[in-house]
Amino acid sequence: MKIIENLLLINPNLPYFYLQGFSLFKETEGKKVIYFADEFDNTFACKIWVNKFLKIIQPIYPPLSSDGERLSKQNEYQFLNSWISFVLKTKIAQRVVQPENFAIFKIAPKDTVSAPFATYYLNLETNTEQELFKKIHSKHRNVIRHAEKNNVILKYGKDCIDDFYLLYKQTMVRSNMYCQDISYFKNFYNYMPQNVICGVAYYNNIPQGGLFIPFTKFGAFYLFGSSKEKIEINGSINYLHWDTIKLLKQQGVKRYDFVGARLSDVSGTKLEGIQLFKKRFGTVLEKGVLWKKDLNVFDCIIFDELVQFSYVLKKEIPLLDIIDEELLKNDAQHQNKFTLSQRIRIKIKEKGKEVDKKIRKLKRKIKKSSLISDLSSVGILKGDTIMVHSSLSKIGNVEG
Repeated sequence: MKIIENLLLINPNLPYFYLQGFSLFKETEGKKVIYFADEFDNTFACKIWVNKFLKIIQPIYPPLSSDGERLSKQNEYQFLNSWISFVLKTKIAQRVVQPENFAIFKIAPKDTVSAPFATYYLNLETNTEQELFKKIHSKHRNVIRHAEKNNVILKYGKDCIDDFYLLYKQTMVRSNMYCQDISYFKNFYNYMPQNVICGVAYYNNIPQGGLFIPFTKFGAFYLFGSSKEKIEINGSINYLHWDTIKLLKQQGVKRYDFVGARLSDVSGTKLEGIQLFKKRFGTVLEKGVLWKKDLNVFDCIIFDELVQFSYVLKKEIPLLDIIDEELLKNDAQHQNKFTLSQRIRIKIKEKGKEVDKKIRKLKRKIKKSSLISDLSSVGILKGDTIMVHSSLSKIGNVEG
């Protein structure tokens, strides 16, 4: 395993995050994109940054061959385990956080925390435009025709970013989700102008919905979407997606990824409608897992305690990642009251022996002579018979 920084590889068979422009864009956020490669030239793209004192690494996508193909389940497992060993040995990072939500791994490496997850995608390479439209649910097809008939206008390009962002911000506020600054989208587009689609649907010159999609021939990823709270013409966003799909297919893009789908029950939630919207485009559901791992458990626990304290001071509730949210759904004991503090305590319990060992090493050493002195001081004499029921580690940092 080796590291390749600033990969200067213009290969249309690889995703957008292998482009140099993406690396430069991430540098504006204080993050570095690095690529790992094994002896077979399989590569693995990751982001790395420092949060306070904790070095964090985030996989962007599962490992790929030099031709841009996914590895087999077994080869992916072997690659990831070797990668974790390499990161541990080189101390590149202390924590592996949840991958991007479009990074659907076939399998989680050993000794990691994982949860089932999926994504909906269209295969643009093996289907004609007519076949793709035929696979779309009849309700979607009807509203697409309705929007087109009622003169919904679609516009693309850098000039659409302001209108897209106006709707995006409204969407994030309605959903109580984190909202990127407009500079994020402008920088993203400026560093990859040939590999980003920003599109907006208009009715009577009023923005109805928008999308922001990076792409290469490998595939397009629907990373960001936005909509007006009350859309005036039904089907405006469906029409925008369908037109974008056609444009991407014409450019030889192989895959249209709608990004992220829960495999747990989402009935009665906003996610139910969102996932139904993706499904009705005639998509394929690709199932897999998301995973994460604390490489330096002790440092991660200290970091989490400090984060928890800062949230307490701000009287805010920390957000959970997708993995914790999915695991929570199957944890009746913590249902509706699962907090970061509880996650920390569970983590301490799971890694208790390792944490105790590290804490013991910080204490002053207890020598044999001091043990003899202590035992003598409580009246134990040479020749006495005593029975002791104790873990040696509970006594402290006993030398030798």
